[in-house]
Amino acid sequence: MANTTNTPTTSNVYNQTISPDLLPYEKRLLGNAQDYYFGNPDTGAAPAGAFNYTGQQTADFSPLQLQAMQNIQQMQPNAASQNAAGLAGLAGTNQFTGANVDQYMSPYIQNVINQQEQGAIRDYGRQLPMLGSQAASIGGLGGTRSALMQSEANRNLQNTLSGIDAQGYQQAYQNAQGQFNTANQNQLAAAGILGNIGQQQFQQAAGVNTALLGAGALQQQQQQTGLNNSYQNAYNEWLQPQNAMNSFSSLLRNTPTGSGTSTTYQSPPNMLGQVAGLAMGLGSLFGGKL
Repeated sequence: MANTTNTPTTSNVYNQTISPDLLPYEKRLLGNAQDYYFGNPDTGAAPAGAFNYTGQQTADFSPLQLQAMQNIQQMQPNAASQNAAGLAGLAGTNQFTGANVDQYMSPYIQNVINQQEQGAIRDYGRQLPMLGSQAASIGGLGGTRSALMQSEANRNLQNTLSGIDAQGYQQAYQNAQGQFNTANQNQLAAAGILGNIGQQQFQQAAGVNTALLGAGALQQQQQQTGLNNSYQNAYNEWLQPQNAMNSFSSLLRNTPTGSGTSTTYQSPPNMLGQVAGLAMGLGSLFGGKL
């Protein structure tokens, strides 16, 4: 075969001398490349087509992640926090009036007052005989003086009894108010303790869910790694014929040649030229046909 030289239209031109012994392999390579990229009606071979991966590519949420998400959605203030709020609200609205006064008043206060009043009456009774003697010793006015002194004694007795009542109930009221204030303070303290317990329990639950999310992320990452590997393996399998053609093409170009046919190539502007450039190495895929 005579040497053929094409005038290049670009600077991307190289010359290659093909040994007559290699020409059948290159022709077969080009034929196989044409079948691969364009199909072959005679053999029923379809074009390779674009890479189309139908497998899953994104990992699902792991069971631990789903569990943590469900737990987070259901997180509510716990019983300790609710009780703390109730106690604090009750202590804030309580007033020392009405039923609260009766609740904290000593049930024995009336007995104490009665005993003190009876003591005052007994003292008054012991003073009556002395009033008559004092009135007689003063002289004049007779029974009038005695009546005046007895009236004064009665008034003093009433004042004493009134003072006993007032002092007794005042003291009982103050004691009850002190107990009421102490109870309110205890409620606030209990609310604070329950609030702290509730906060700790909430934080513990949040910590558990955070740990679940972290462990679940590792599971998801492991699944994603497997999906990535499956995708890459499928892509490598799809790319294998092209790699084989390129490898065999490189082998032909680098095989030492003697006298033979000289051919000049340039970067082709059309699809057929691109096929020739990509399809120079089909050895491993079509080895049985070579």
